[in-house]
Amino acid sequence: MIIRFKKGKHQGKHKPDTLTCIRDDSSITWTHLHSGFVQHDLGHYVAETTCGFKNAFFSLVAKGHDIPDFSRPKSERPFEIPQEATAVEPLVALLQAELWESFPAPLLESNSACLPPNVTEAQIESMRKQLRELLRRWGNLEPGESMELEFGPSASHD
Repeated sequence: MIIRFKKGKHQGKHKPDTLTCIRDDSSITWTHLHSGFVQHDLGHYVAETTCGFKNAFFSLVAKGHDIPDFSRPKSERPFEIPQEATAVEPLVALLQAELWESFPAPLLESNSACLPPNVTEAQIESMRKQLRELLRRWGNLEPGESMELEFGPSASHD
């Protein structure tokens, strides 16, 4: 699956950032991103690719679930969110929080009880490095430009 983050052309004029996923079967799902969600979704990308989660956000999108359905009320959502997807959220939130200078490192280690089982120190360091690099790339984009990432078995990352 291709994940495309596009920087909005006119943030103040209702042309926000967007997230588009193009699945291997060529089907597409997308959404506008509110402030802070690029960092959050990039955190999902690094967590899911580094740790190999198979039932978290991008894995579920790759399997055919539409992005807007994730924010629907549980009673209206056409699928159940798996436990693994719920368990990844604290990891993503902590990765995102570490980006803020007001939080001293090592925030993840001090909250290890909140993390999914079997996440290693090496994986945490790799996720930090990857997220900083992806956010650097995002920051260098001009309004209207996109950044694409590959997700799935053929995705390469370090």
